[in-house]
Amino acid sequence: MKKQDMALLIEVEDTLNDMDNALEQLTGYGHANGEFVKLDNVFNVIQNNSHKYYADKAEDKTQLFMSILMGREKTPEERADILINGTVRLE
Repeated sequence: MKKQDMALLIEVEDTLNDMDNALEQLTGYGHANGEFVKLDNVFNVIQNNSHKYYADKAEDKTQLFMSILMGREKTPEERADILINGTVRLE
């Protein structure tokens, strides 16, 4: 996957997270509790197309993947670069 495509998916994931927070505030339920659970597929596509280190489903690597994906102090392009190239790792 190209870095630009990954960055677009990360922007979508950021927006889904914002939407989920708004839904929870309004209804008490997020998208995963209703008809829109398939929106989580965006997360799966991002993880499946990340560097093999982050695609590993081991708990410690999944936590690192999540912290990078949700780390909004970095731009979507910066996060895409990290996730595609595997530049941040737990040793």
